[in-house]
Amino acid sequence: MKDQGVADVLSMAFMFILLVFGAVLINAYSMRPLRAATDRQLELKCEYTYQALETSWVEPYTISFLRAAAENIVLEQPTVPGPYLRSAMENALDYLSPSGYEISSAFTSDGVTLTFNENKGPPSKQFVRSGTVSIMGAGGENVVVQVVVRLFSVS
Repeated sequence: MKDQGVADVLSMAFMFILLVFGAVLINAYSMRPLRAATDRQLELKCEYTYQALETSWVEPYTISFLRAAAENIVLEQPTVPGPYLRSAMENALDYLSPSGYEISSAFTSDGVTLTFNENKGPPSKQFVRSGTVSIMGAGGENVVVQVVVRLFSVS
């Protein structure tokens, strides 16, 4: 051990550095499947939220949340009044959102946009589900309303 030269010390130092970097890389890559599984769960939660809004009714009216919001954009006399729909929709979105996340929805048709639980800041990570709702307009024309549901982190 007394006859160790500079080359021996440098090689041991280099191996130690490789060991540290290797451990960091292995740790980083071992967490990727967990993050991917969490992201997939949140994508499914966003899809579930869209389906829930599509199939559940605004009480006491017998009309779905998506159709009621689309009617508020297209029709002059919608089935569900605007203030009541806003309250019911925001309560439903708050109930459906997982902890640490929020859900917003936006309805757009012919340049008119109706938004619920609007995102105030730029989301760090978001999951989006979009679709359309068709409403028969006052003149008998079929109007398509674009629907976008976003699930985003509030952290």
